[in-house]
Amino acid sequence: MWKKFKNIFEGLDRAYGQYKSGDPNSNGKLGGQVFIRKDMVHDSLWIKHLEGEEPGLGIIPITDASMCRWGCIDVDTYPLDHKEIIKKIQKLKLPLVMCRSKSGGAHLFLFTKDWISASLMRDKLMEWAGELGYANCEIFPKQIEIRADRGDTGNFLNLPYHNGNSTNRYAFNLDGTAATLDQFISLYDERSITKTNLLSFKIKKLEKKSGFSDGPPCLETLVEKGIEEGGRDNVLYQYAVYAKKKWPDKWEDKIASFNQKYIENPLGLQQVNKTVSQHQKKDYQYKCKDQPMCQHCVKNVCATRTFGIGREGDSKICDLTKIQSDGESIYFLNVDAQRVTLTTQDLTNETKFHEACVEQINVWPVPKGKNEWRLHVQDLLTKCQPEKVDHSMTQAGRFEAHLEDFILEQGEADEMGEVMSNKAYFDEEQSKVYFRLNALESFLRRRNFHNFSKTRMIQVIKARKGGDEQVRIEKKQVYVWWIPPIDRSSKPYSIPNMEKEREF
Repeated sequence: MWKKFKNIFEGLDRAYGQYKSGDPNSNGKLGGQVFIRKDMVHDSLWIKHLEGEEPGLGIIPITDASMCRWGCIDVDTYPLDHKEIIKKIQKLKLPLVMCRSKSGGAHLFLFTKDWISASLMRDKLMEWAGELGYANCEIFPKQIEIRADRGDTGNFLNLPYHNGNSTNRYAFNLDGTAATLDQFISLYDERSITKTNLLSFKIKKLEKKSGFSDGPPCLETLVEKGIEEGGRDNVLYQYAVYAKKKWPDKWEDKIASFNQKYIENPLGLQQVNKTVSQHQKKDYQYKCKDQPMCQHCVKNVCATRTFGIGREGDSKICDLTKIQSDGESIYFLNVDAQRVTLTTQDLTNETKFHEACVEQINVWPVPKGKNEWRLHVQDLLTKCQPEKVDHSMTQAGRFEAHLEDFILEQGEADEMGEVMSNKAYFDEEQSKVYFRLNALESFLRRRNFHNFSKTRMIQVIKARKGGDEQVRIEKKQVYVWWIPPIDRSSKPYSIPNMEKEREF
């Protein structure tokens, strides 16, 4: 049984998550501790999970190759009517399997028979989440790639069936009853989908066609589902932005018509005129983050539509990971599901953050301003789970790897004078390897390794029991640096030359 379960939730094999149960908080969500183990996902972990041993197992769905065989919409709103979600899934004919999460929420799983790109998995789940009214929920995988070269692991999801059939993390049958582990595997067999079928899958709309397929998906969905009293003002505002884009010469008349035709209990003339007057004064942007639009937002689709958000939409900046080693910190941050690597300075300075985004993912997020950025970073840090990492993945460790590559790749000098030709000279008698620091700096630039000062370089060299000397070469006094000889047979790694990589 555990082998079938393992096959269903196959993901990253070099790290996994674990969770220790805690007490529920004020809204009923179960608390606890989460942490990532950087180790192989051994068979024993799957067995222990199904047997109910603590801590439970969490799997990272995305592999180092940026591929997935499963993804999840994490519905984390409370209280939650699970049967109502099942009805929505059935009505839309979505190939999803719903499980109760550890905290009492819902995990809506999409399983594929083939390995597909993390990007495709996220795009489909984001679209479906918007149709279900859960666009604000987290989507797993949270990234479309992970930076394995820098110690990144991505984010894990706690698996169902901790303690087998005695669990409260069970799947739901179509009638809303709890599924046994055997029944869950049957649900997987029935609902897992091929890549071809996923690409061609079209959501069956709930009602009539709205005619807003060129505008924001949220507006299209709300019109099809029906606009209730709670969000009438905001929806009319959203429509006004759309109408001005589409009909710049007659948008005012369109607003009154929309109010009568699509809002179940139409707004009064005074409120309609107020909306028109408001939008006559200036051009506003869509209210993507406001209710009820945020529940049905599909940003990636909206950006492609003629009268969608286009380039004006804010980037989603979330899921900060902090990796610490030797008193040094490296951060991984999701920007529109793309992984950006940051130093502490990059994180705390919005301008530096934007530079990192442009360099690494070709994205320039809309500026928030100093105070808003500070508050946003503080929120990210509050939710962040620090991780420890091996020294080799730190800035200093990566410099050491480049230093060793420099010594081994530049060519071995026959005499001290050849260090002037950027070679390294091994003095057997002194048991030292000599080189020029400016030659090393040129090598680092060719490797695109930046933001590591000369002071830091010297500190690392001295930490390796190296130093500097003044030697006479061609009747001149020249400063050279040295480190103890490198054991070529035991060198554990070599850093590849990644032209587009920004190093820290």
